Amino acid sequence: MFTEYGVMKIRIAIILLIVIVVSCSKDTFNSKPSLKLKETSGDYVPLDGNYGVQFTLEYTDAEGDIAGVPIYLQKLSSSAPCADNTKDPTYLDSSYTLPADVPLSANQKGAIVITISDLLLNRIACDPLDTLEDATFKFWFKDQAGNVSDTVTSPVIKIEKQP
Repeated sequence: MFTEYGVMKIRIAIILLIVIVVSCSKDTFNSKPSLKLKETSGDYVPLDGNYGVQFTLEYTDAEGDIAGVPIYLQKLSSSAPCADNTKDPTYLDSSYTLPADVPLSANQKGAIVITISDLLLNRIACDPLDTLEDATFKFWFKDQAGNVSDTVTSPVIKIEKQP
């Protein structure tokens, strides 16, 4: 026959076992796609030369219905809004897409590399003193079922501009 102390030890052991089993289950693929920023190539883009910034994003999707969907990119700038309201160094773009040949299979995981240079740096100076901006970039996508991924935000990128 178990004593009250013995029953309490068994209950604690069962609770610990349940906690361990629940904490060890790793369901990383959901219907809502996930997006994570894995790497940024730098934090400064000089004016001279052909420089840009490269972002490596990691994605997962449970259904794998992501082939050919656009990746939304939003640039936010410390220079915006320009005082005269005629120029805007911020933008929203959807010209990047996930490759169309991504197979339709469950539990998709992969990486996307996006390079922003030249025109998409959008080096718009608001005035003659506006020669350097702090920009952040946001990324997200929507799978074919309409599920929107997480939005990831880059660290601050300093972009040199010519007034």
